[in-house]
Amino acid sequence: MSDVIPKGIRPAFPVDVPKDLVRSKLLELLGLDEIPEAVDFSEGTTQVLDPRHGEEAGIRVTQMTYANSLGEAVPGFIITPLNGSNQKLPGVVCIPGTGGSAEKIADQQFYQAEAPSGMLIGWALELARRGFATLAISPKGSVTRRPDIEHWNLEGKLLTPYGRPQMGILVEETLRAARILAANDRVDSDRIGITGMSLGGNATWYAMAAAPWIRAGAPICGGLGRMATVIHDGDIRRHSAYFFIPHMLRYFDHPEVVTACIAPRPLMMVAPTQDEDMPRTGVDELIQVVAPVYTSAGHPARFKVYQPDGNHRFLPKYFEWMVEWFRQFLADKTA
Repeated sequence: MSDVIPKGIRPAFPVDVPKDLVRSKLLELLGLDEIPEAVDFSEGTTQVLDPRHGEEAGIRVTQMTYANSLGEAVPGFIITPLNGSNQKLPGVVCIPGTGGSAEKIADQQFYQAEAPSGMLIGWALELARRGFATLAISPKGSVTRRPDIEHWNLEGKLLTPYGRPQMGILVEETLRAARILAANDRVDSDRIGITGMSLGGNATWYAMAAAPWIRAGAPICGGLGRMATVIHDGDIRRHSAYFFIPHMLRYFDHPEVVTACIAPRPLMMVAPTQDEDMPRTGVDELIQVVAPVYTSAGHPARFKVYQPDGNHRFLPKYFEWMVEWFRQFLADKTA
């Protein structure tokens, strides 16, 4: 429990934001004054994995890069199943956690590594093997993208006066990736989903809230519950400053964002009961607010929260839950 600031602190100059204006205020807080509809990118080498009949079957993996609004290169892989069919595929942007990378989640092998700390490897490529086109990126804030934690913290301080917090850049990168995937000639642009672990889980649900054209999301250990609960009851030293979006609690907390900006689109979250990034009480409070909204909209099945025993890890069974979710709400055109 944090004793850095008093438990009873209240936001200065609180504002009651009407539900229909929550998204525009969120975009302002994230510094997302422009979400481009078309994104330029460069392709690198391509290889075909699991070939069975030349290029009529298997998985095509293409290296790619694109730029964020800071001019930084975002590396990734476009991964598409090859099945000889002209049918458009559902697409999923895949975002690893802080210690992950596009290379790790696009690995040919799908397994739980012993180090670092049980990281799930190859899950973006495995999702393609299950019939989805995927785009795996190394996101803003990952260890492969930042020189060191001191540079990350310094950058955060310098971006804040410009109204462009690091969370906003992370969400921007995610939505640019979604635009790239949607423009792929193998992908159905109306069936785009996002999923991610930890850092990538935060990117998932914030991006879904920012962009109503994202059809479904599945954040894994994505810090979704209540920001205030993390501040007062969580392990605040686990999160760098990117998590604490300036001024957010003057306007709303996570439940209000989900109800106003995501519902009734399909949202599945995995929130282990001992997840160090979000106390269970925050998740429970979010469920109490959000679930009735989905029920009132006539779509209770579109909101699902798994709360398994365990801590901040991406286990293979969580992956299977995510696959089933996207099969139901992305692969099925009628869902």
